[in-house]
Amino acid sequence: MKRALTTLGIFMGCVLATDAYAQVMAPSDDQKYFRVPYKFQIYLDFSGALPVEPGEFNDYWNSSFQFGAGGGMSIFPWLEVNGNFTYVSWDNNSTLSKVKIGYAGVPEVEGGLITTKTFTGSARFIAGPSMRTNPFAEVGVGYFTTEAEDLTIEGVLNNSMEPTSGLMVTLGVGVQYTLSESWGAYAKYAYIMGLSGGFAPGDLLLPAGGGEPVAGSDQLYSNIGVGIMLRI
Repeated sequence: MKRALTTLGIFMGCVLATDAYAQVMAPSDDQKYFRVPYKFQIYLDFSGALPVEPGEFNDYWNSSFQFGAGGGMSIFPWLEVNGNFTYVSWDNNSTLSKVKIGYAGVPEVEGGLITTKTFTGSARFIAGPSMRTNPFAEVGVGYFTTEAEDLTIEGVLNNSMEPTSGLMVTLGVGVQYTLSESWGAYAKYAYIMGLSGGFAPGDLLLPAGGGEPVAGSDQLYSNIGVGIMLRI
């Protein structure tokens, strides 16, 4: 899945770059329709979410899909402020986890789903507000919560992870594209840092019979995806 997400990102970048070049070469009159001012926007987005850190999170949980929704307002043509909610769940790679745990019996590894929710306020800085295709950079600060299902092997072990929550920071770059007077779309890459210091997915991978709890750390992941906006 990581290869598919990378290919998707490269493809979106090429398409948007080609469109931006075409607009630069087009007569300026073609741009006037896309300068209609708007005050508010609401949006939905869908992304591929890739685990990054700690190492156990990256190695033993699969990439997943993230759902996001939010809205905000335009302060200046080059600045938007938004409130955002995201939800993502990562499935445990049961085959690799069974090897990590060191169990060679017949029963399979089950559970271990890690779920993260975020609530974020962000500022989006738009590089080309009068263009149809607008590169942007985004920074956000908010709150996240992460919890996990117990990871089990029937009759052998039942491992759990303490929930964690706290401050989160997100950094993103992308491109907005105006579809019509009221509708727009965007592609975005973001890097998310959950700064609680208590995220310990390694606790779910302790061997049968127990072991020392894993030291917690920050939760880091990235995503790349697309969204659609309604502008009012």
